[in-house]
Amino acid sequence: MLRASTIIFHQLLVAAAIVVPATAFLAAAMENRRDVLREGEGTVVRTVAVMDEHARKVLDTVDLVLGRVDDRVRGETAEQIEAQDTNEFLRRLKAPLKQAVSIWVSDSTGRVLAGSQEWDRNLGISGRDFFAIHRQGERETHISKAFVGKATNIPSFAVSRARMAPDGAFAGTLHVAVSPDYFESFFREAAPPGPYSALLFRNDGSVLAGGPDSQHPSTLDPASDLMRAISANPTSGVYRGDSPLDGVRTFYAYRRVAPYAVYVAFGLSYDAMSKRWYDNLELYGAVAGAASLFLLFLSLLALRRVRAEQAALAQVRLQSEQRLLAEHRLFQSQKMESIGQLTGGIAHDFNNLLAVILGNLGMLRKIVGANERAERLLNGAIQGAERGATLTQRLLAFARRQELAPRSVDMPELVLGLMDLLRQTIGPGIEIVCEMPEQADAALVDPNQLELAILNLAVNARDAMPEGGRITVALTAETLAADNDLSLSPGDYLCLSITDTGVGMSPETLARASEPFFTTKEIGKGTGLGVSMVHGLALQSGGAFRMRSQLGKGACAEIWLPRSIAPAGPSSEASWVPMAEPTRSSLLLVDDDELVRETTAAILEERSFEVDQYGSAEDALVALARRRFDLVVTDLAMPGMGGVAFAARVAEAWPDLPVLLVSGNADVAGQVPPGLPRLSKPFSDTQLVQAVERLLERAASVQS
Repeated sequence: MLRASTIIFHQLLVAAAIVVPATAFLAAAMENRRDVLREGEGTVVRTVAVMDEHARKVLDTVDLVLGRVDDRVRGETAEQIEAQDTNEFLRRLKAPLKQAVSIWVSDSTGRVLAGSQEWDRNLGISGRDFFAIHRQGERETHISKAFVGKATNIPSFAVSRARMAPDGAFAGTLHVAVSPDYFESFFREAAPPGPYSALLFRNDGSVLAGGPDSQHPSTLDPASDLMRAISANPTSGVYRGDSPLDGVRTFYAYRRVAPYAVYVAFGLSYDAMSKRWYDNLELYGAVAGAASLFLLFLSLLALRRVRAEQAALAQVRLQSEQRLLAEHRLFQSQKMESIGQLTGGIAHDFNNLLAVILGNLGMLRKIVGANERAERLLNGAIQGAERGATLTQRLLAFARRQELAPRSVDMPELVLGLMDLLRQTIGPGIEIVCEMPEQADAALVDPNQLELAILNLAVNARDAMPEGGRITVALTAETLAADNDLSLSPGDYLCLSITDTGVGMSPETLARASEPFFTTKEIGKGTGLGVSMVHGLALQSGGAFRMRSQLGKGACAEIWLPRSIAPAGPSSEASWVPMAEPTRSSLLLVDDDELVRETTAAILEERSFEVDQYGSAEDALVALARRRFDLVVTDLAMPGMGGVAFAARVAEAWPDLPVLLVSGNADVAGQVPPGLPRLSKPFSDTQLVQAVERLLERAASVQS
């Protein structure tokens, strides 16, 4: 009995000697694989940071060289530039630059005037892409596509500038031919041992240099994982996907080499990162085999592993702290993007609620009839809801960095229409004076963004007058000559000025007033983005922004905008006349929000429409297959199939069936194809009926 129990005990020990080490081996193998992949991904991120720093220094050096060449030849004639001493100067300048293949100066026709080496005088650069870009007006430093030099027969890419004549005319180009081999050599030095992928490429996907060898595509596919990741996060990022070089599953990191329009990217394939793990498996297998014979030694190995994990955790903690520090440095630049993402979702829900409120108030007004007191209360509620809708739209326009939609704007009408909002925003302690001419030319600008700019400047003026004062909003027409101090093209402009009687600014503060994130307000009371946003709007609109101020004498902010050739006028859209006889048209209503759906249906049914309601696009497609409808009204942002995809399915299967898209989400609204009717939330009952009846009338006219 004792012997049997001893055998069983030893069998259990043998089993334990196999099961326990095997379990530990499997756990260690999986943990080590995670550690190896995590370390490999950290190596990729660090390496691309080194590549970014190197590329920036190289391009900055080349840019300085272009500046020296520009200083040397500025003001000289073509004959003076063609002199031998210019060639000698270029040779001396190029000699210490390992990254440079050659340096060239050309005239406005592309003929080479001077170079750092001998060349065929019949050769020219008029066919190069960078020459054409500068001839079309680009004055900033430009990085070209890769090419093979005509004089050197060496693969290169050009870093170029435009040469400008004293009268401002295009006089030719300066360019340095940079060697891709120089970058590829650095890639080999910076990369860890083993296979890797490294790229230097332009923002349009044109590849300038690559590693570990020169066998890389000339252009990256815009649909590749790397280019899609850059489109989503243009500054920097990481992604896990197929390599654009060989299609292998790879972990990539990329960075934009600011301020240049080029990127560096570095990647390690998961196969390469896993090789170290496979090597470690052999060691762990040997340790597990020995541990099956010596259980005590297994404990020592476990202790060693704990200590190794502590060291690994300490390393991870250090890397985490470094990452948090880097994220803190990026916080200011990401602030606007975060605001946009936050307000997009909030505005969608808020607009849904406002749509319900406005719709029910509109129907309730028809019910109360001639009750004057109830009518007055309802009007107040409707005005409050409409004001909330207006504020929501202004918040979205501020946060989402939308593209400008410039048009001819009647400036006096816009400013005068903004006065009530300005007075509510500024408060009663400050006088607002509006000096508008009776007649003025229209300005070419995005009216929504201009209203935000005026509000920003007015709020800044208010904050500069804590004891009260006066804000003057004035408009003048100006004609600028060619040598104006605003660096604007000669022509007719409108100058909109906002002047305050506040504390003013020192010369140092005035010099930095337009810098992003610069503010003199207390922490938490200003982002420092208001003036820089106004400055950007003016430049994008083809105008300029200028501030004038002295300490104790107030400040004046001027927005200069180009005069519009087309006159400002009312919308060309015809006024709506309700249908004389309500129709019994059948409508299909799709919205995932039950409250919004019920309210919308009630408004339409009150107008004698026959309404079928569905909470998803999938259910609505089933209903469309069963019976005929005259019109589809669908929400844009829904779980599962969204409104745009649903409208496409309807157009494909029932091309004559009109579709009205309804949305309160500004981020999603930009996905609507041109020409597809859309109604923005929140809407009143009249706006909804108007949109539906217009579509029904249009469909009826097409069929007839």
